[in-house]
Amino acid sequence: MVMNKVLFHTIFALGCLSMLAACGNDDITNDVDMHTVKVVSAKISFDALGGTDSIIVEGDVKQAYAVASWVKAEAKGSLVTVTAEVNNDMQSRHTTVVIKTSDADSTVVAIDQLGPITQIDVPENLVLGDEANTVSYKVKSTFDIKVSSPDSWITAKYAKGVMTVSTTANNDGHLRRGKIVIESMAGKDTIKVTQVDFDRDLLGSYYLQMDETDENKQPVTRRYAMKLVKQGKKLVLKLGTSGIAVPVTYDAETASLSIASNQQAGKYKDYFVGTIVGPSKNQLYFDSSVTISGAFFYSEKLATKASGLDGTVLTFGKTAVFVLGAFNSTKFSNDSYQGYLMLGTNVYLYKRKTTTASAKAFDTPAFELKK
Repeated sequence: MVMNKVLFHTIFALGCLSMLAACGNDDITNDVDMHTVKVVSAKISFDALGGTDSIIVEGDVKQAYAVASWVKAEAKGSLVTVTAEVNNDMQSRHTTVVIKTSDADSTVVAIDQLGPITQIDVPENLVLGDEANTVSYKVKSTFDIKVSSPDSWITAKYAKGVMTVSTTANNDGHLRRGKIVIESMAGKDTIKVTQVDFDRDLLGSYYLQMDETDENKQPVTRRYAMKLVKQGKKLVLKLGTSGIAVPVTYDAETASLSIASNQQAGKYKDYFVGTIVGPSKNQLYFDSSVTISGAFFYSEKLATKASGLDGTVLTFGKTAVFVLGAFNSTKFSNDSYQGYLMLGTNVYLYKRKTTTASAKAFDTPAFELKK
């Protein structure tokens, strides 16, 4: 599994010395005209926890002071001790320390401090199987973090730089989604958690619902019986008894399904049937790199309201377009395009219960070639 780091509410002090406008700046002192004091050594970069570092110059220091209130400077001989307070702000900050060995001899030293950081090596969408699971992830955080979950089947704990997530076995008969809440001085964020077994929870019978236009050019919502099945090494949505099978791709890392353009789906009479998809009606392409996709989720309200549905839902988006085009060649293009059998937006998949009998009208679509 490719791991994507969750990194939130963090601003680094990259290039702070040369790009002061990008950082919190407590003013570079402009009233010091002479910079004749030589700095022998300086440790003047702090993390968000602050602390004490030092500056050593040539000669005895008569006066040393910081421009910003969050830094204190004390001088003893050639040594200047610099102490930075804890940075609770959400950004890095910058100031200066002025060092004088006489009224005429001085120098200015830049001081930088990072903002707090919280970084966890965990995907933003954590997908686990239906069995009981326990997984752990390393945490890098300036301050301690608090992790919790509002879902009874998820337990999240943090200790000694490691976040541990446990889930109970999913015996609900469908996928379930929850979340982990992470809180720190750097802010608050969530990680989505999905528990699903593809074969058990997602394969099976569906209704494909989408908004179309009828023969009178009026909007109409139609449903088609579909079945998500494995066909050899491919995954397809079989359209009722029509013989048409739309190739689809399942992403196990997000529990999502996608349909690509330029995919052969079967034949209708003498026509070759292929997919055309796009983000809107004005953006339809034959290019197979163009896809529409959506993540599966569960709606308890839907399962209660519609007795024939099990509550598992997927939407490809309100404006996304799905087309079954008819072509006179297996090479799909504007030249071979003859019309369409299906064209709709606001495309949904609703999983049917295994005991639900599909109406014949859904199983056998009344195809008519439209231009």
